[in-house]
Amino acid sequence: SCGDFEFSEIAIKAALNKSQINALLSLIMHISEGNAQITLKNEADLSKAWDNAAVELMPFSKHEVSVTYKKNEQVYKVHARPIWDWALDLLDNALLVPHFVWDACHVFKHNGTRFERFIDEPWTADRWWDIQSSLPDVDGAVPFCFILYADKTKLLSHGTVKGYPVVTFGGGRIVGWLPIVPEDAGEEGKLGYTTLKHIVWHESFFKLLEHAAQYSKTGYSHKCHNDVLQWLFPIILILSADYEEQCMMLLICGHGGKCPCLVCLVPLEELHDLSKTYPLRSMEEVKEALHIYGRSKAQ
Repeated sequence: SCGDFEFSEIAIKAALNKSQINALLSLIMHISEGNAQITLKNEADLSKAWDNAAVELMPFSKHEVSVTYKKNEQVYKVHARPIWDWALDLLDNALLVPHFVWDACHVFKHNGTRFERFIDEPWTADRWWDIQSSLPDVDGAVPFCFILYADKTKLLSHGTVKGYPVVTFGGGRIVGWLPIVPEDAGEEGKLGYTTLKHIVWHESFFKLLEHAAQYSKTGYSHKCHNDVLQWLFPIILILSADYEEQCMMLLICGHGGKCPCLVCLVPLEELHDLSKTYPLRSMEEVKEALHIYGRSKAQ
């Protein structure tokens, strides 16, 4: 029919996948049978409905990060949604609370001869277990783990314009937009300009975490929607990004450095040899390196 042709044309132009096509056809069927009703008449109505719904959510707030570069103060704007307030809203959601996992666990399966441990979720791995074991030995003390993803990307609706969203896993919510230091061919590769980028990234990222960070050591008592009192200790369990962003997070030189690995201190010339092991990176090692650098620079 003509209607089938028009629907097929729209589906192709919109590049709808199988599940989207089935969902849309199912909705059309419900409407034709009188079991559903749509009041939206055009895109403007839909945009207005989205705007009204956004008002009910935790809004973004704008912050400014000031950094001095070559004796000039440069200001960068950060748009952040308080991640802590957003997380507490989730705990007050009756539909979501039953799906929260608070306690670490080890899971095993039998291979026909013996039991083997396997890891299929973050709370079945060692890091969650170690974190929970280090918390105060009181009722309700649990890690409140966040998984974040950050990466520069082109905004499809704005042509070649780039954005730097920070997204939470387990909700898929954008909780922040980090500033992007403009590319400058004359400055690119210089230590000062690289340092500028690092400072802007870390100062901006902290704007997302400053409310949650204060409770990482003391904990925060909160009664969830199911009336269970938890003593929450927030922690960034996983910070996911590509290699370039992770070098920014760790403050290392990347593939041009002597130890380009994000995890351990394997020398660049030994990356090919998987039979050797090297010390893992640690905060103490970084502090010691900075101390040595500062001392040598002062001499």
